[in-house]
Order: sequence, then structure tokens, then C-alpha cells
Amino acid sequence: MRSLLAGLGHIAAPRVCRVCGRALAAAEEHLCLGCLVDLPRTGAHASEFNIIHQRLGHNCHVDRAAGWFFYRRATPYARLLVDAKYGGLPRLARSLGRICAAELMADGFFDGIEALAPMPMHWTKRLARGYNQAEEICRGIADATGIAICHSALRAAKSHGIQARQSAAGRYANIAGTIAPGRGASTLVGRHVLLVDDIITTGATVAEAVRALASESPSAISVLALGLTTTN
Repeated sequence: MRSLLAGLGHIAAPRVCRVCGRALAAAEEHLCLGCLVDLPRTGAHASEFNIIHQRLGHNCHVDRAAGWFFYRRATPYARLLVDAKYGGLPRLARSLGRICAAELMADGFFDGIEALAPMPMHWTKRLARGYNQAEEICRGIADATGIAICHSALRAAKSHGIQARQSAAGRYANIAGTIAPGRGASTLVGRHVLLVDDIITTGATVAEAVRALASESPSAISVLALGLTTTN
């Protein structure tokens, strides 16, 4: 009966690939196999000092850093993160987190990581959007890896202006003082924490969050984002 209802649901609202628009096979979720194969992966996690480390520079120290695929606004792949963030599709964010984690796990990226910390969202944005896409990505990573999520590791201490179209220096100034340790931060003492976000651009937001986490004395902090812009 469940499969029959699912089949009828697919007829009423066909499941299509978020990238190319083609109908999905039964085993596919949000992305068709062809678009998944062609995903513009960065491969950054394979390097001990990669483009993310370079962008963060002297602003903070992170152990491992990964950006799953290159985020370019002009490409169809950008729809994945735009829809996951603004399209009211938390399931998409969770699915992408799960697929990403399954790939990186095969390369040992998650070895030794003991907790996941989602990038926080100010309550006003969360109220308007209905969910925090970074938390949904964490749920997908947890599905694949079994690593626990510390939902209250960080908090958005205050809101900030729009980051888009600002210079790197402007982004750092805009984000300063907006992220602080949350109620659960004390549980991260002596543990290897993975900070999770949707997109890394200049690294300003990541650096601010890493500094907040570092104040609670974890053994190490690593970062992971689904998207990585090609220019900062």
C-alpha cells in the first residue's frame, strides 16, 4: 500500500532532478546519477593545506577543511544550495549532507571527529525561513557517519547585514561579534569538532565561528561546507 501511494504521489508531483530536471529513478534522491557523477567536486579535503585554509589565513586555525563542490551562481548546480537554503526544502539539505558525508567518509575525512556543530542562525532568520539549513546538513552527515550533533554549540549573538557583494574586509567587519559559544559548548572540551555550513566564500563567517568554538578548548576544529565559491 505504501509503495502504491508513493507511486500515485509521483504521478501527481513527479520527482525530478534538481539540476537537470529529468525524472528520477526510484533509487535516486534529488539528484540523478548523471548529475551526481558530473558534480564539480573540489577534492579539497584530500589536501592538508587547501584553498579553505588559505582563505582563513591567519584569522583562525582549523585542522581539516572540506568544500564538497564548487559553487558557481551561473551553473545549474547552484540551485541545489539555493533551494536547500531558501526554497523551504530541509529534506534537500539533509540529503545533500548525507551524500557528501558518504563520499568523504570513504577518504577518512571523519576519522576521529567526535561532534558536529552547525553554523548558527539568528532567531529572526530562522523564524522567517522555518529551519537552519546547516542543521539539516548536519543531520544528513549524522545519518551517514553516526557522529552526534551538538545543536547548541554556537549561537547567533546578534544579527548582521547582508554579506553578499561586500569585500573580504567588509565581510569580516560585518560578521565580527555575531557568533558566540552556545549552551552546549562546554561539552566540546577536549573533543574534535566539525563545524558545518552550506557555503564558504571568503571564510569570514567560518573564522568567526571557529574563534567562538576555540574559546571552549576543543582538541581540534575542522570545517566542512557543501559549496565552495571559486573566488573570494
